[in-house]
Formats: sequence, C-alpha cells, structure tokens
Amino acid sequence: MKKFGIFLIFLALIASLIYFLYPNATDIITKPSAREAYEREFQNTDQLFNKWKLLSEISKKDSLQVEIPFAESGLFSSEILKIFTFEVSLKRGEIFHAEVKTEIDSIQVFMELFEQKNDSVSTFISIQSNRPNKLNISEEIKETGIYKIHIQPEIFADSPFQLKIYTQPQYAFPVVGKDNRAIQSFWGADREGGKRSHKGNDIFAARGTPVVAITDGIVSSTGNRGLGGKQVWLRDGIFGQSLYYAHLDSIIARQGQRVKIGDTLGLVGNTGNARTTPPHLHFGIYTSGGAIDPYPFIKISEIPKDEKPLSSSYGVIKPQTSKLLQNPKRKSAVLQNLKRTDTISIFGKSGSYYHITSGDTLRGFILERDVKELFLN
Repeated sequence: MKKFGIFLIFLALIASLIYFLYPNATDIITKPSAREAYEREFQNTDQLFNKWKLLSEISKKDSLQVEIPFAESGLFSSEILKIFTFEVSLKRGEIFHAEVKTEIDSIQVFMELFEQKNDSVSTFISIQSNRPNKLNISEEIKETGIYKIHIQPEIFADSPFQLKIYTQPQYAFPVVGKDNRAIQSFWGADREGGKRSHKGNDIFAARGTPVVAITDGIVSSTGNRGLGGKQVWLRDGIFGQSLYYAHLDSIIARQGQRVKIGDTLGLVGNTGNARTTPPHLHFGIYTSGGAIDPYPFIKISEIPKDEKPLSSSYGVIKPQTSKLLQNPKRKSAVLQNLKRTDTISIFGKSGSYYHITSGDTLRGFILERDVKELFLN
C-alpha cells in the first residue's frame, strides 16, 4: 500500500513537470478555451497584455443591446484594442450562434457567452467559449433570459472582419412545405372566452399535408381522444421532452416506433375540438413541468448577410449634437450627446449605424450620417 502511494505521488510529479514544460501536451484532456490557450503565452509583467486583459474585464459591464439577427463589419487594428460586448435576449428552444470571419486566417478571436443570473441584473456567468482555432460558438438555450456575447481579437490583430449573431431552432418545422407564416395561433391565446389559454401553436395547411418528426425519437403514444382528436406523441430522446401532434386527419406512425427527422407521423386534419375550423396541426411541447411555448423550438430564423466593409477606424462628429445610443434603433435609450468635432473610434458598422467608442470607455451606436470618417497616415 505504501509503495502504491509513492507511485501515485511519482505520477503526479511527472504530470506536473510535463504540464510545466509542455502545457500544450495536456490540452487533449483539459480542453482549454481559445482565450486560455492564448493567455498562457504571456507573462503577467507584460504591460500590453495586462491592459488587454483589463479591457476585457471592464467591457463585460457594457450594456449595449442588439436584436438578433445582427451583423457588423469592422476593422481589427493593432493601433486600437477593440472589444465587443452585446446584450441579447434569448429564448428556451433556440440555438445561439456567433461567428467571425477575417481576411487573415491566422488571426485569433476570443468569444464567450454569458447568462444573466435570475437573482441579479448585474451578475453574468460564463456558459460557453470558443475553442482554439475556432471563430464561432453555438449554445442550446435552456432558459429564456438576457445573455451577453463577448468578442475580443488577439492583441496584434490587423484585418477586416464580419461578425454575425443569430439563432436557429432546435427542431425542424413539423409541417411539410410550411414555415412560420403558417402559424396563425400562438402560445397563450385565449380559448373558450378566456377560461383557458392555448398550450401550443396552430399551423394551418391543406388537409392531408404530411406532418413529420422534427427530431429523432420514439412514438410514445397514438390515438383518437379528447380535445386533440387523432394525435401522436413523440418522445425526444435527447431532451426528454414530449412533442404533441393533434387534430390529425389520419395517423401513420405506430406506438413504440423509432423515427428519424422527416419521417411522416400523420396527415393534417381537424379532428377533436377543431371540427369547426380549417385543417391545421396543433403542435405542443411538454416537459416534466408541463407545457412550454413551442415557437422558439421551431421558428425558422434568418441568418444575416455580410455588412458593407468598413474603411476607417476613426471619425469625427459632423452635426452640432449627435445621440449616442444603447442599441442601433431610432427609439433606443440615449447614453450621451456627442458634440461637433468630437473624435471617435469606429469599432464597426451595422446597417445605418456605427458602433463607436468615445474616450476610453464610453461605447454606443451613432447614425452613420452624423460621422465623417478620418483616414490617418
């Protein structure tokens, strides 16, 4: 026993020595984020590196807001330490995506997604980071709420970039040939004069239109009963949720059948309490806690296009005053009024707005027409 203990100590010493001399050798086990792998290349005495790290911590407190889908073009510059932090509203059932494209493949960009804690408006916890050599992250959203996406290039980055932030549904769409426009009744709508609320989405289509499995799973139940009439229940083996297909004209799937995405479960109809309405699928999602809003799980969302390239990282305010906004919308909260001839650093461009910083820490969005770009030699 004593010899075994000595052997374990010896192994621990060897492992520590290997990590000290060759930190990359343990990456296959520790799986560091891109930022963690990058930061260990620097000494804590490096002033520029410390400034870069401090800027990262300060920017996490930014409250700039964007609506998804969002795209921004800009210039990473070794002259300005740029960092991008945006608050976004996300819903359970969505898959969050953020990706950066640069003209120089070797440039590293560090991305991190934070979730706001329910008990605090100012506390965010990290839930996802990009891996080394990856310029994108994705995350399945488990809780509806406020999130922050934090994006920072390496210290000496010099390259134009395109940033895209968007969501995709966790599931496919349940009615063949249809999309969001076919949904005419949503979660929470009044039923029976307000006696109950709608526990799903009604997707309208011609009678006999195929209704399909939107994920791999097992058909847990089929039948003709209750308000739903002819119905199929599909158990999602990944998330453990039950997917409810109701008012079918006919049932094709069998109880206990294993199905793949796209397999036909039945055909659109108006059975059950839908006899007086046009044919449609009532689609619902149930968890152990009851029904949840299915729309974010199936909503087909746009992937934004690239923005027009940005040509300068500097600018000056043209009108007497210009509003610095919290988000790139006309009805946004005003953070501050900038004055004519104020100089600014331009971080990016999104639509008709520039994403800018004034001074060391004041960040926001400003109308493109209020800015004259400066080109420094």
